[in-house]
Amino acid sequence: MPRLSRTLAFRLALFLLVVLALCGCGYHFAGSGASDGTEQGSRLAPDQRNMALVRVDNPSTESWLEPRLRSLIRDEFNRRRLVNWTDRAKATSLLTITIKRFTRSTALAGQADQSVKLSTSITVVFRITRATDGAVIWDSGEQVQNESFYPGDSDGADQRLTDLLVRRMADLITENY
Repeated sequence: MPRLSRTLAFRLALFLLVVLALCGCGYHFAGSGASDGTEQGSRLAPDQRNMALVRVDNPSTESWLEPRLRSLIRDEFNRRRLVNWTDRAKATSLLTITIKRFTRSTALAGQADQSVKLSTSITVVFRITRATDGAVIWDSGEQVQNESFYPGDSDGADQRLTDLLVRRMADLITENY
């Protein structure tokens, strides 16, 4: 029995040593932000993290794009603890999404000009401005996301396309170089 307790004590000590080493080097698990509920790596200053999503400009005929992007942005920012969503009157920063282009085209055609593989693409600009004076805090520049798909999977391709776009945008806003 004493041998079993020494082995157990050794394993427990080893586990605690690994946990302390990981904490000491600044490692944290995905989704675990600072104690104030915000992500440490955001380019937004702490006083600019009360955000309102004010507008999604969508000149395309795809009416599903605006609500989909609104939902994905809110979910992704909440998951990463980047901002605190609020209404415009209480916001310190404002997010505007401008869809520049949304296209679907044939990427590969068969002998009889039937579509064998298709492609969808979206070009978007995400801009965060200061609520008090409208100064630009962060601008993504034109972000282009492409997705290829087979006939019959256009809905799945649209979901993958928008998911990847929003994740990339959240990645860009958390880069600190």
